[in-house]
Amino acid sequence: MTGWNRETATAVRAAVEAGETTAVKVAEDCIAAIAERDGALRAFVDFDARAARRTAKAAQGPLAGVTLGVKDIIDADGWATQCNSPIYAGHKPDRDSAVVGLLRAAGATILGKTVTTEFAFAQPGPTVNPHHPGHTPGGSSSGSAAAVAARLVHVALGTQTGGSVTRPGSYCGVFSLKPSFGIIPREGVKPLSESLDTIGWYGRSVADLALVLSVFQPEPVVPPPQRLRIALCLQPPWSAATGPMRTAVRKVARALERAGHIVAPFGHEAILDPLHDAHDAIMSVDAARSLRLEKRHHEDRLSQRLRERILRGEAVTPDAERQARRTAELGRREFDLIAGSWDAILTAAAPGEAPETLASTGDAVFNKLWTLLGVPCVGIPAGRGPKGLPLGIQLVGRRFDDARLLAVAASVADVIGAEA
Repeated sequence: MTGWNRETATAVRAAVEAGETTAVKVAEDCIAAIAERDGALRAFVDFDARAARRTAKAAQGPLAGVTLGVKDIIDADGWATQCNSPIYAGHKPDRDSAVVGLLRAAGATILGKTVTTEFAFAQPGPTVNPHHPGHTPGGSSSGSAAAVAARLVHVALGTQTGGSVTRPGSYCGVFSLKPSFGIIPREGVKPLSESLDTIGWYGRSVADLALVLSVFQPEPVVPPPQRLRIALCLQPPWSAATGPMRTAVRKVARALERAGHIVAPFGHEAILDPLHDAHDAIMSVDAARSLRLEKRHHEDRLSQRLRERILRGEAVTPDAERQARRTAELGRREFDLIAGSWDAILTAAAPGEAPETLASTGDAVFNKLWTLLGVPCVGIPAGRGPKGLPLGIQLVGRRFDDARLLAVAASVADVIGAEA
């Protein structure tokens, strides 16, 4: 199948602006692709072609023609928000979340709601990896990553509390942005952790990621220096990275050096060690608070995994919570100072290729400490592993330098010839 659904968001936007196509024609190509592929992929949990056509007809603005998938914990007027939980089956809010409302106002065509794990935690949904149906697409933003990779939508919203944007992007072979904590409004999003939840998105190029960010941060971007300073971070526990992922990260580092950029060891891995336990404690406490009502009235309708996480959070003492939050804040202050010496930090986006299972969404070990620090992360496809599945690296920047990090990521993607 060929059509506008296979183009990047930036290419579609340019074509609509030039009068080469319309938002309605683009939407029709995506609707046809969903009809053809999503029966097997199962990326969408709520799709309505008529509603999508109405959205496309009204599309005006800088995102006109760009189609959007919305993770099913994020409210969008006209679609259900069910959180992959029987508790919210059929729940249909009558207004947009702030993030969807802003993207709709910018002209994006909403095609529907994409599959999430249960309350954006660990219990998987039905989505399969678009490169091999026996492998996980990652989670919790499973449907969003798969939908972009399968050319069903141009961009899709996800959320990250541990590794729920970056890891699925790596497993599915697409570009991803987890922005700095707090710059994207979360009103109208079902929370798991108020301290960590971050809205991000997927696209088929760094330019696509930047196009969406421009809706929220419209200021001009200062181009990165011609000679980048990249820190190579073999973050603990590096032993969790598979051989192919280690090779992919070092291959990117060598390519950057050959292109004349500076790549040097990060050298501060020790400050990252305590952050894993701090993240676990904070996420558990927050989840217990966020889902207290569901546990009180519908505990039997929560998965065993989620009940165990809530119980873990309830068992965290006030002293332990205070210590975890002190550790996190100290890490943020230290990292802000260190990150200013580099244009970006290069590390793995996931342990390796997507695991051969649909019972798990993989390990967030290479993501959760960056989420705790609240820093921006850009995921970039970096080849394939021995099973033929995608591998991804990530670039990490200083808090609130998101647009600049994307400019650096564009340079890195050009050097390695990254494609989604």
